[in-house]
Amino acid sequence: MINESKLKFVNMELKTFHFNPLMENTYIVSDETGEAVIIDPGNCRAYEDAQIQEYVASKNLKIKYIINTHPHLDHIAGNPWCKQEFGAELLMHEGAMREYNRAYAYAAVFGFEQQQMPAPDRFLQEGDEVAFGRQKLQVFYTPGHCEGSICLYNAENKVIFTGDVIFERCVGRSDLPTGNEAVLQQSIREKILTLPDDVAILSGHGDATSVGQERVGNTYIWKN
Repeated sequence: MINESKLKFVNMELKTFHFNPLMENTYIVSDETGEAVIIDPGNCRAYEDAQIQEYVASKNLKIKYIINTHPHLDHIAGNPWCKQEFGAELLMHEGAMREYNRAYAYAAVFGFEQQQMPAPDRFLQEGDEVAFGRQKLQVFYTPGHCEGSICLYNAENKVIFTGDVIFERCVGRSDLPTGNEAVLQQSIREKILTLPDDVAILSGHGDATSVGQERVGNTYIWKN
């Protein structure tokens, strides 16, 4: 485990929120220019909306993009509120649309408020870069947990946002719709474990870890 508060970034600031009944990690990434992105807005209750609103106001941030790493409900529940509140562009991978379009139906099953999800403004693909302020997030396409799953890598600060692809000592489920275990393993080995050991992994749930720690200690990666 890495103490997230001790991570050192170059001209970049990170705020993590733990939202909704599944304790999903929502990230706001910003820099000294005031431009920012929200990664995986999981806020689904008024007091969670208020936490984002208060943080953005306190830092005088301009939210440029809302980015979904994948279309599972606990990672997109805040899309409608964030889109309306900030007017930012909503970005995701096109492969996410099958499950994204089912979010309304899934909400009733999992106890979330049923809301119509806003349409994406732009689709991201492997190799794209999302630029805001002086920051760049490189897009890796990493299916396996589900179709349309992406990771976002900031090389300058040696940090990767992995959604539910990989966690500390664990990996994402592959038994959900559009999941595939073999594809998930391939995504992790080819896209994440090829990064330097000191790259911090910030996942969709739980604590921060690093590529080096998971290469050595994550038995789920090497079980097959």
